[in-house]
Amino acid sequence: MKAIAEAHREAAMADTETWKRRVASWRASGQTAAEFSARHGFAAATLRWWSSRLKDGATAPAAPGAPRVRLARVVRRAVPPAPPPRGEVVVDLLDLGARVTVEAGAKRETLQVVLAALGVGGAR
Repeated sequence: MKAIAEAHREAAMADTETWKRRVASWRASGQTAAEFSARHGFAAATLRWWSSRLKDGATAPAAPGAPRVRLARVVRRAVPPAPPPRGEVVVDLLDLGARVTVEAGAKRETLQVVLAALGVGGAR
């Protein structure tokens, strides 16, 4: 198993050296990636990928069996407000519209006063 991993590493290093030479030749040629690649028989996307990889200082693809690192984008959001205590009526004015949240246990009289103040609903 070690011999196989070592062989993969050696092949990757040989590929890296080959692509270092190809990228240097391309840069010195003054040609576009498409022109240079077509002339030498490989994909322009591969040439650009290696150029980017070598420019960033990477020397070879990850060794077989190396652990992969997964990244996630973290988006922070405002913490939602804590729920009101039981039995309260909460009025949110949203762009001059209103949202009324009635918690379990709220008094009917309180809700009637809130609705009357907003000009909606009737006595029931």
